[in-house]
Amino acid sequence: MKKIISLFFSTVLLFFPVISYADSDSSLPSQNVNAILDGNLFEGIKVYNVSDNTYYFSIRELAKLYNAVLDWKSVSSKVTMGLNNRKIDIKADTSELVFGKKPKKMSLPSRRIKEDIYVSPEFITSKEFAEISDTQTSWDPSFLVLTVNHHANISAVRYSTKSENTQVRVQLEEPLQYKVSKNADTITLTISRGKIQSGFININNGVLKNIQYSTLGHSAVISIKLEQIPKNVKITSFSNPAEIIVEIDHSRNIPIIAPIKEENSNEDKENLLSNEKLSSLDLTPPENFGQARISEINSLVESDDENKDLDNAVVTKFESGNITDDSFVIVDDTDTLSGVVAKKEVKKKKKSARKKIIVIDAGHGGHDTGAIGANGTREKDLNLDIAYELKYLFDKDDDFEIILTRKDDTFMSLAERANIANENNADLFISIHCNANFNRNVSGFEIYFLSEKATDSEAAATAVLENSVIELEGKPNKERAMLQEILWSMTMNAYRNESSELSALISSQASGRLKIPIKGVKEGNFYVLRGTQMPSVLVESAFVSNFAEEAKLGTKNFRASVADSIYEGVIRYYAKKERDQNSGK
Repeated sequence: MKKIISLFFSTVLLFFPVISYADSDSSLPSQNVNAILDGNLFEGIKVYNVSDNTYYFSIRELAKLYNAVLDWKSVSSKVTMGLNNRKIDIKADTSELVFGKKPKKMSLPSRRIKEDIYVSPEFITSKEFAEISDTQTSWDPSFLVLTVNHHANISAVRYSTKSENTQVRVQLEEPLQYKVSKNADTITLTISRGKIQSGFININNGVLKNIQYSTLGHSAVISIKLEQIPKNVKITSFSNPAEIIVEIDHSRNIPIIAPIKEENSNEDKENLLSNEKLSSLDLTPPENFGQARISEINSLVESDDENKDLDNAVVTKFESGNITDDSFVIVDDTDTLSGVVAKKEVKKKKKSARKKIIVIDAGHGGHDTGAIGANGTREKDLNLDIAYELKYLFDKDDDFEIILTRKDDTFMSLAERANIANENNADLFISIHCNANFNRNVSGFEIYFLSEKATDSEAAATAVLENSVIELEGKPNKERAMLQEILWSMTMNAYRNESSELSALISSQASGRLKIPIKGVKEGNFYVLRGTQMPSVLVESAFVSNFAEEAKLGTKNFRASVADSIYEGVIRYYAKKERDQNSGK
């Protein structure tokens, strides 16, 4: 009898392998997939040639990618995938799947092979799966690229630093209610119904240590870690455009000119967080939101955008000494901080000093698309968006006047771009681009200044790529070409040091913000820089030819971070110039 029972169970396990979590069947022909999860490379995903050159994904591998729970049913040869408190029933060797309670027929049946069930790409790219997983998934079989982006209504978290204050801006896709609280050395925003892709920003500016953010349940939680007890903290929200601004006044001024770090330092490498590290960040929201004492409502909130409607303002005050539960107070006008305050006009201080004119050049445009990524992302569109993000920052600063070489999808010659800067007596010229390489593994941020000789073969190739637009410009004007050569020889040496210095400061800011390799400052013979009569740099934000960086460039958060890096680099460039002038250098 024991032999019969043993034989029965052995037979069941042979045909219905249930609770085994072994890897997918290695005997199947397979190829590695370039899986990109929220802009980060996710390893361990393959496509399997199940039959007749038809490729399938492993349910076990997909569960890891989407952070799903699998419940295997041995008797029915079925697996239930649990996602966001909802479920999907997948039965082996049938075309019908059940999303929640809604059945849907697929073009290809699922397949059970040994210890796994395999599904076609149609499963994860369906609108039903997108709804349950709260993601948008695309599959490119030609390049074997699987791109997964979690839906988000919080598009960017960014910061900027001056000697007297640090500002954290949370950009929303729609107005959302939030709660603000304190916990030891942390200011926490809990945004109801907020969805945000997990992230970490390393700051260490003497006041802020870092910013961590993620979606927890039905809320987005943004934690601002403090290094210094601030003098004041003002939190203001706007509805048009939707934005929450945390303005932290330093208890003492901090120097914003610090030694420039070596590129790709160990600290930078540690900041290139893996998905495992992001998932382990301490983002537990503090308790007792309603116990904050009412201080005052600051109605003197200035908005540079006349269309911005002030929703609510929160003022917190820090007192000297160690941070404790009573170290600062938080306005809690209602349970959800939705109290409306009056908007009063605040007159700006008039400055007698001439504004610094910066020309921002969005590379390519019109019939010159620039580089194109595997998923069809066009460089010219990315460049223009980053240019507008950068203009947005400078427009809020009274010290600067911004001129764009192009405001829309217009073709412009390289000479025209330089001429705009010269004719407007610009103080700086910044040309924005995205890089490309035939090797799709090449990645990173680079910044260039003008030189007759390139730093290396990669720099020379980048210059050739960016200069190739000349072929689209038609026959060059000989007189203009001669004039450009003369101007170039005169200006290259005059602004070489300043351009190099500006490049280094921008690169240093990119190092802590972009979470991609920082390839540093390089030199190259870029035609768009040759005619400029001021310090000029060319920024290569990332490689659109790289699968992961193309996905990053497609997010507002990354493009905003590129703009922030440039803006902060310029602020430090002028702070250093002022310091040097005051010290007699």
